[in-house]
Amino acid sequence: MLSPAQIELLLSQRSISERQPWASNDELKIQDFYQTVCASVCRDTASLSRIEWRHYSSGYASFIDAWFYKPERRFGSSGIFRKWSHYKGLIVLLSRLSPHFVFMEGEKHWTTTGGSSYMPESAMLDRLPTPGVAALAAEVQAILESHGLVRAFKDDLSDSLPLDIEVPTILAEPPYTQYDALFYWED
Repeated sequence: MLSPAQIELLLSQRSISERQPWASNDELKIQDFYQTVCASVCRDTASLSRIEWRHYSSGYASFIDAWFYKPERRFGSSGIFRKWSHYKGLIVLLSRLSPHFVFMEGEKHWTTTGGSSYMPESAMLDRLPTPGVAALAAEVQAILESHGLVRAFKDDLSDSLPLDIEVPTILAEPPYTQYDALFYWED
């Protein structure tokens, strides 16, 4: 899916798209666009969200980690955290460097004083085992595509990168794949 030139741009935190807002390489414009898109997702699907806009508070993340759920039983987990809010939800990784997104399923737990969460990894790509999450994904995909975004699937991103390419990520170990070049977190 990605050319060697695109991989080089991605790893230097540069856009691979000629479309706006990505072509601007202006992080604030890109974030503003995604804030509008995510607000549309929440409004049109009657879902709630928890979104990491700030690179996980440190380093650089080549993506925005948007997590959508509904406070319904079909999104609940059967964990031991009785005083915690805990839901399964749809992870949407939104590339800061291209109009691409991917889907995964992840679980979050939280109280007023803290919480825990998943860390996205390629093994999670396209895995949506919870029926409520899978149904939400179908709705969300249509909304994202109406905003000009393009879904990348595991098969699109599974090709290995040349062994001499080093991806600045703490989310994966070599050998790296195209997924790692598009969605990485450098802490």
